[in-house]
Amino acid sequence: MPNRRRSLTRLPSLPTIAVEILRVFGDPDASIQKVADLVQADPAIASKLLKAANSSRYGLRREVADLRQAIVLLGKAKVTPLVLSFSLSIDLQESQESASHFKHFWLRSFVQASAGEVLGTLFGASIGAECFTINLLAGIGQLGLLNQDADKYIECVEQSEQGGRSLADIEREVYGATHHEISVDILEHSGLPLRCVDAINSLLPESAGQRLDAEMQRLADVTRVADAFARYLCDKDTGVALVVLQERLVMLNIGEMDVEKLTTAVRGKLDESARLFDIDPSSFPDPDELLEEALDQLADLTEMMHDESRAIPTELVAENGRLKMQVDELVKQTTTDVLTGTANRAFFDRRLKEMVHQCRRNDVQMGVAVVDIDHFKNVNDTYGHQAGDYILQQVARALDGVTRADETLARYGGEEFVVLLEDIVTEGMAIVGERIRSKIEGLDIVFEGTGIPITVSIGLCCGIPPDGEYGAKLFSHADAALYEAKQGGRNQAVCDTSLSSPSNACSTPSPQTDTAAAS
Repeated sequence: MPNRRRSLTRLPSLPTIAVEILRVFGDPDASIQKVADLVQADPAIASKLLKAANSSRYGLRREVADLRQAIVLLGKAKVTPLVLSFSLSIDLQESQESASHFKHFWLRSFVQASAGEVLGTLFGASIGAECFTINLLAGIGQLGLLNQDADKYIECVEQSEQGGRSLADIEREVYGATHHEISVDILEHSGLPLRCVDAINSLLPESAGQRLDAEMQRLADVTRVADAFARYLCDKDTGVALVVLQERLVMLNIGEMDVEKLTTAVRGKLDESARLFDIDPSSFPDPDELLEEALDQLADLTEMMHDESRAIPTELVAENGRLKMQVDELVKQTTTDVLTGTANRAFFDRRLKEMVHQCRRNDVQMGVAVVDIDHFKNVNDTYGHQAGDYILQQVARALDGVTRADETLARYGGEEFVVLLEDIVTEGMAIVGERIRSKIEGLDIVFEGTGIPITVSIGLCCGIPPDGEYGAKLFSHADAALYEAKQGGRNQAVCDTSLSSPSNACSTPSPQTDTAAAS
């Protein structure tokens, strides 16, 4: 027994039919007849395979009632991962203890397999089927450890989720090997082709830098991306997983594929496969919520990197901090509006939620100013969209110049900007509105020799948050105030005081607002 699994009493094993189908898969001379004989020996799997052949996921041209015909039409490359999936899911269903954990790890394995299939299919349908098989088996060590001693392995997972140490480090301490190492050990003698075992082996840190031929490198790269995607969708450390996933997608060098497209494609596969393979993808968050959670974690990591008293995850400081350097860049890319350089709407939405909780906790007012460029459509129609883009950039720069360090400026969309203000009295809102209005009115914007006068309308509102949903209400009131400013003649600021605390509410409009309205 290799030294790295010295603490395992026995190596986890695959179901018998899984071992047999892998041997067939690894034998290029094995006939379809041999596959059919193997499948027919297990009625439960035979029934599932026939059902799969007639499902929308595999889309055969006509309904098939004969198992052998279904196997011929599907082909050995597709039948192999199907039989593997069915045998593993049936085996797991027989394990009643810790059923929820088994379901989670089976779902994770299927997510990784589906990601491998999506990516592999970009290189060819047969490669997609092979990548599905590879990635379905990549986590077999994890399922095996759970099957061998559920309580012991669940404790390892929970320790990792509590923070500080990676699951791989805990697994190596408890078992003498990581689950990926155990997967390789199990599969080396299973009949799985060596190229497939080597692709799974590429997930081990010590395999980094190994020279592989083009075919092997492709399988290894797809497996590494699929593993990172499963981590992003299924595990707790979505922030770090997103960084790793982005990096590995770049290395795979598939220009048309990004995180958003991969997420959409895999979710589609999971929805098609749910009933066939006994998985439940409904527990996954919405893609936008998932990305938001990842970016929140990355923002926390960014703060950690500048705080020497806090421990940074070891993965981020490995390899001369290569991943650590990418965190700042990824946060910048996903929180910044490309055209204007201000924060984008996604960042504003997250910051609004944070400020609601912060001001609620401190019992202080917060405010929102919604700023809209007047007659912007006419500007675009008259001077062209390039002029419009230039004006947006100039307005953004001017707003940044009058926005203080404790205020958050973002482009909300189109020609609309927002400013988020913390710990502000109601009288101060009117002052902020006039400060912004007068600054924009005073801009000297010249595009290709032509001067273009620009003004803005502003709606403001402030108050003390009574609950966690206050942000949407506050923005709605500020937006309504903006509409009032537009209806009142534009180039003015209107402050809605209906949400202000009584001690801070204005009894009369501020002189600045009167001046703005008159102009």
